[in-house]
Amino acid sequence: MGPDGVAESENRLLSDPAASGETTLVRYRNFPEGFFWNPWVASGGIGPFHLAQGFLSPFVALPAFLLPEAGIETGILFLKFNFAFLAAYAFFRSRRFSDLAAAAGSAAWAFATGQTVWGLWMQTSVSVTYPLLLMAVDRALEVSGGLRNEARAIRFGALAILLCLSGGFPHWILYGAGAAALYLLLRAIERRRGGVRAAGGVGAARAFVRLAVAAAIAVAILTPSILATRRFLHESGYGELRRGMGGSFALPLRHLLLYAWPNYLGTPRRDDYSGVGWIPGDNYIETAAGVGVAASALALVGLATIFRRRGRRSEALFAAILAALVAIPLYGGGAILRIVGGLPLLDISLFARAKILIVFALAILAACGVEALERLAECKVEALERLAECKVEALERLAEDGFSPVRRLALRAVPFVIAIPLALLALDFYPECRPEEAVFRDTPGIVRLREAARRGERFAAAGWTLIPNVSEALGLDDVRGHFLLDAGYRRLVTAADPNAYGSHGTYLVFDPRSLDPHSAVLDLLGVRWLAAPPGASRPVGADVESRDAAPFLPEESAARSEPSEPGGPPLARAYAGNDLSLFERPTAFSRFFSVAETRLGGVEEVRRADRDTLARVVYVSPADQARLEAGGTRRAASRLRIAELAPERFRVEVDGDAPSLLVSTQKRFPPYWRTFLDGREVPAFTADGLFLGVDVPGGSHLVEGRFVVPRAEVAVSTIGILAFTAVMIAAAIRR
Repeated sequence: MGPDGVAESENRLLSDPAASGETTLVRYRNFPEGFFWNPWVASGGIGPFHLAQGFLSPFVALPAFLLPEAGIETGILFLKFNFAFLAAYAFFRSRRFSDLAAAAGSAAWAFATGQTVWGLWMQTSVSVTYPLLLMAVDRALEVSGGLRNEARAIRFGALAILLCLSGGFPHWILYGAGAAALYLLLRAIERRRGGVRAAGGVGAARAFVRLAVAAAIAVAILTPSILATRRFLHESGYGELRRGMGGSFALPLRHLLLYAWPNYLGTPRRDDYSGVGWIPGDNYIETAAGVGVAASALALVGLATIFRRRGRRSEALFAAILAALVAIPLYGGGAILRIVGGLPLLDISLFARAKILIVFALAILAACGVEALERLAECKVEALERLAECKVEALERLAEDGFSPVRRLALRAVPFVIAIPLALLALDFYPECRPEEAVFRDTPGIVRLREAARRGERFAAAGWTLIPNVSEALGLDDVRGHFLLDAGYRRLVTAADPNAYGSHGTYLVFDPRSLDPHSAVLDLLGVRWLAAPPGASRPVGADVESRDAAPFLPEESAARSEPSEPGGPPLARAYAGNDLSLFERPTAFSRFFSVAETRLGGVEEVRRADRDTLARVVYVSPADQARLEAGGTRRAASRLRIAELAPERFRVEVDGDAPSLLVSTQKRFPPYWRTFLDGREVPAFTADGLFLGVDVPGGSHLVEGRFVVPRAEVAVSTIGILAFTAVMIAAAIRR
């Protein structure tokens, strides 16, 4: 909140839409509450145990668990930047690069803007592991046979792949897998051309088997999270929304300058970024790829080593091919981009993000370049020393005072010349914030909404009052959200506001000019409260937009009609404070309610129904309709009481003289939510297209709901953990 109680237009903890996972990280402190089911966003959704947002990565989870709330984001950046450097350094040294060359390549990789400006996004939890994937290939190829050595190769591969997969971003996992596959292919060709197997190594086929076993172990361990991600992405419909994106947007050639001069088009901090003329969403984050002038120049030197028989020919060739495979379609566009960007998985994401592999290639080439210059300096010094031995006094002084110290000093400074400017760019990118300001704070209005959430009541807001997803950090139940949205739910809320989704990326928000505050769908969702900026006289309309911290839509956007208030009087303002205004909707349904009548239908029928119909009828599928009709005549229960309402469970007491149907706005999301009647598991049905319903017999009963991960998935994960444990033990046993 600002000094006058009005929310600032940019919340420092939510500085970018995809960084809004900060709200989930704050919830980690209450583990395991909310870990499997997130009830605070968009009327409920899969919790952070899924992979799509990368919350299982140790680079994200460890700071969330171990650091004060104000230090979480700083801890994430610290871990990622340092790990990126150390992982790259370990790879280069394993390839016997010199200390200096390894440090230079690692600096170019770890501090490239393509890494640092994405530091709070899930993508970089994946990309920092790329060097480990290449190391896993090397170990699979070079470790000799024997049980212990087999186990050691598999152990390293499983750890590297597990760390990569836990990052969660599917496309960057695919990029890393592609880079590792190319590296394995080139290494196998190199060994085959050599005519002899490297000492102690194995063949390509056996190395592939080792990597496959390692991957199987990692996938088995993460099976519940992988399947949860798959189900969420299927329900979200994002694949269809983004279909064709991969082959649609080529980067202009002028973008290539950004690799050497990361800020030649401006920066977000100075608010002068002009863009490369790419897409409407062209922004600094999407185009960032800079490694700096020094690393770019060294990469050119490294590229030249491809044509030398000695030196780093194989590493430079790998980097050049890797960069070309991305650069040709990305900058060439046309048919080749449509073909490459139309491949499975690639077709639903901006292929421009694959430029992280170009950055990786440049870092490898920079290390090759430094080592080439080291060899050149050593050769010249040796030649001069031989001349000096022949009593050529001038050249002796030149060798002692000129070439050796100056050249060596210049080379030793290379990692710092690369890293320091890039680190300063990263420092300039992230906003500064005092620790006491970098936390989510309660206000009187927040406290009031939290008490309502404990009773099962939800809230909504038009405009940017309480940015969506802030609710999970504060323990509020919001019907809006960001990213964690299933397609049916998005469709449902358009009955309240036709402009709720599509204008702000993956945000589900309500337009102050088009939200109907008396919508029957808001009643169904249990929206008891509408929040508005301080001083607002209504929960919607021009007054809300004028008081909001930021305009909801640009002025040049199409005109929007003012919302009417049909079906009831103007909503009364129940709270007016310096933090927000709250308007009460007394017509909102309870989270659980009882009905007696069923009708065929789903989300579309619910959208068109009025409040009275939704209060007495539940819309069901034909299969559920046939099953429920066999139960005979029903009447609404005489009493309902919510005995417990927690993220992964609920308990409701139901009393009635006749059978009834318990209907909720608790999302069903199969196969996870299971229902129990008086302790005995009973089948649920899908109510109103999205939610959970239970057929309750007459009398007094206790209905329970529990979020349960399927046993088969838990069993597969357990097998994976046991297999990994066995590999660890086998790798540690000495002969």
